[in-house]
Amino acid sequence: MANANTEHSKKLRAATAAAAKRQKLKSGEYRQISIYAPTEEMDIIDAAVAKAGGTKRQALVKICAEWLARQDGN
Repeated sequence: MANANTEHSKKLRAATAAAAKRQKLKSGEYRQISIYAPTEEMDIIDAAVAKAGGTKRQALVKICAEWLARQDGN
């Protein structure tokens, strides 16, 4: 059996994953955001993400869903 951890294999998997990501972005299945903010604001965001738990994406979804639910409740 071939070694799946050769440099060639790693580069091939990375290229395949990148192509799949580009396709999902192109099709509209996925969207991407980037945050560029002052350190003090990013510290607040990082603290909220850490407290919410999970990946950054999971934490942001949870934080936003809870905030929206509170807004709908008013």
